[in-house]
Amino acid sequence: MRDYSNIPVMDWNEDKAPERAQAQILHQEPVILQMPVDFDTSLNGEDFDCRIEEDRKILLECDGSKVVQHLAAKNHLPGLDVIAEACFQSSSQVDIDTDKKRIIVHD
Repeated sequence: MRDYSNIPVMDWNEDKAPERAQAQILHQEPVILQMPVDFDTSLNGEDFDCRIEEDRKILLECDGSKVVQHLAAKNHLPGLDVIAEACFQSSSQVDIDTDKKRIIVHD
């Protein structure tokens, strides 16, 4: 299991969370987006080039832009499109913690 303890966490519900996360991503800095409890993280990891953790609760090293775009549409959160674009520009990958409703953006 990866260690995410040194990565800053941003609560999606905070003011300007998308803009702050975008800046972090474009500076090639990792960030964890803590999404709302009702956020639907379900997706087929194979469709997004993810590596699947054995316990199947975390999808690793997914195509950041594609996954975030998918989750934005699925959850009706257009603010995530800003994150998807930042992931595209920075070639970032994401890990999806389906259990804790987190999007972990990294290089």
